[in-house]
Amino acid sequence: MSDTTEPGPVEALGSKTARDALAARGLALGSHPPGTALATLASLIRETAANVDEVQQKLLQRADMAIRQLQSVTLGRDRYRHGSTDGLLQSLGTEIDTLVARRGEGIQLLRTLTTSYADLRGAPKPPPRPRLPAPRRGGP
Repeated sequence: MSDTTEPGPVEALGSKTARDALAARGLALGSHPPGTALATLASLIRETAANVDEVQQKLLQRADMAIRQLQSVTLGRDRYRHGSTDGLLQSLGTEIDTLVARRGEGIQLLRTLTTSYADLRGAPKPPPRPRLPAPRRGGP
């Protein structure tokens, strides 16, 4: 019998994403002379990563709240009367959806910024993905 424990959530997802994207190109975020394109990009990467980290923290908190509310239902301990039509999660579900969307946009922006940073630094591009052979058409 194997122990299949799922990994915990990545709390600093923005920082990890930026670090991993740059590491894949053999880079780390450096300091550059003020006013240069690299300095501007490095600053934008740091700010965007911090923003994604903040959104991730809020998302984890809201998701934990939703989990606790839903667990109370599964245990029959929910504090809402069975005839209530107020909605169990109320605005929490919408807030989680919004945070997931904001996090996704931030991650996409980080990927764009880190690619631009790596290109400006002249880092080698990651190896291309191997192409799969095209399926054969027709008969023998």
